[in-house]
Amino acid sequence: MRMRHRATTALAALTLAMASAGTALATDVLDDAFLGQVHQGNLAEIAAGGDAQKNAVTACVRDTGKVLVRDHTLLDEGVKELGRKLKVALPRAVTPKQEQELKDLRKKARTRSYDNLWLRAQDTAHVQTLDLLDEEAAHGKDAAVRDAARKARPVIAKHLDMVRDCMMRFPARHR
Repeated sequence: MRMRHRATTALAALTLAMASAGTALATDVLDDAFLGQVHQGNLAEIAAGGDAQKNAVTACVRDTGKVLVRDHTLLDEGVKELGRKLKVALPRAVTPKQEQELKDLRKKARTRSYDNLWLRAQDTAHVQTLDLLDEEAAHGKDAAVRDAARKARPVIAKHLDMVRDCMMRFPARHR
């Protein structure tokens, strides 16, 4: 239910943005919304990964941040190429909520609390992304978009495993 609400909200926002820009929809509206959400998610993960490299205190979190930057940059190149090919207007920045969450997290920079909160945020984000990818792979209309969702899934699952591995390394009092 929560995923449907997010998809509906993203769909409405993307539809309004595209209508005001006069962009023709080349694919199914839900596929377009998916590409927009994934692009914003990639931008947020790149920013969060870079932030972790600078502000985390544990090597595990810093290393995970580095992997997120590398992998989400590569994934986003594919999303942007697919968007161009299908004539889908992608958002230019993260959402205000994503921006605020990172700003709030930075208040704890260079503390174990930062690492803990960063890991929890990444756990949530990657679980939600896996749900989004699975939904698109199962129900998307455009074969290229469905295929992109399928190909991204193992990368996101690996990130979730890395995040959870770091979480297990934290002493119980820091979880």
